[in-house]
Amino acid sequence: MLTVPPKTFLDTQIISDVERGAISSSDWERAKSYLREATRYCISPLTVGELLAALTNGGEEYFDKHQRRLRLLLAPGPPSEVFDFIRYFYARELGLNIQRPPHLEDDFLNVIALILAAPSKAALLDGFTHPKNSQQTVKIRIDRFIEENQQLKRPYIDSLEQLKKLGKIRISPDEWAANLLRFSGVVDPNDLTKRKIAENLFAAYEFEMVVLDLVRNRNFSIEKNISDQVDGQQLYYLCDPNTVFITNDSDFKNRIKGAQAKRIKTLAELLDCAEEKSLLL
Repeated sequence: MLTVPPKTFLDTQIISDVERGAISSSDWERAKSYLREATRYCISPLTVGELLAALTNGGEEYFDKHQRRLRLLLAPGPPSEVFDFIRYFYARELGLNIQRPPHLEDDFLNVIALILAAPSKAALLDGFTHPKNSQQTVKIRIDRFIEENQQLKRPYIDSLEQLKKLGKIRISPDEWAANLLRFSGVVDPNDLTKRKIAENLFAAYEFEMVVLDLVRNRNFSIEKNISDQVDGQQLYYLCDPNTVFITNDSDFKNRIKGAQAKRIKTLAELLDCAEEKSLLL
C-alpha cells in the first residue's frame, strides 16, 4: 500500500528565525532536505502576506533582509501547491459553494520572483526592467498592499472590541460554524454543513475561543496582539487531513488540544522525523 506524503507548510516565524540565525544553518539544511524529499512542500498565502507586510513597512535599508526571507520560503524547492486564501481553500476541501472573485491574486510565486529581481524597494513602485523581458517595465504596488492589509485588520479589531464589551460568553462549535458560514455568504446552512465545518476547522475554533478569553482581560491589547489574526487563520488549512503546519510558536501547542493538534509540529519534531526517516503523519 502506497503512503501519500503529507503536505507541509511553514509558519512565518520559522522563516524569520532562519534569517536571523535563531535556527542554525545545519538544522535548516536538514529541514529543507526532509521537506523536499519526504513531504509535499506547500506555501500559505498568509505566510507570504506576513513577509510582504514586513517588507512594505520596513525601510529601504532592510530590503535585502526581506528578499532573503522570501528566498528562504522558496528554499525547500518548488512548492507542490500554493494554498488558496482560507475561505476558498476550506470551501473546496469541504464541498461548499463559495465563489472566488476573479480579481484576487492567484500567482504569488510570480510576485515573489519579481520582488527578488527588483534592485531596491523604491524600484518596486517606480518600476524596473522585467527579468525575462528587457522591453517591459514592471511595478509592484506595495502601497496598495498596506491599504488592503489595514482594511483586513480593522474589522477583526472592531469585532473583538465588541465581544470584549459583552463579558464572558461561550460560543459553541456549531454557533461558531454558523457565523463563519454566514460571513462566507452561505445562507441558512443545514445542521450537517455546520457540523462538518465545526469538526474540520476545530483547531481554528479552539484558537479563536482562547483569543476571546484573552481579550476580555482589560490589560490585553488587541492591536498589539494583531498577529493572533494570522496565527488563527493558518489553522484553517488543517481542514485538509493530509496537511501539517510547521511552527515554533508555543501558543499553538498551548492553545490547541483537539485531534488536529497532532498536525501542528515544531521544527525540532520535524528534524526528529528526518533523523528517524519517518513520516510526520
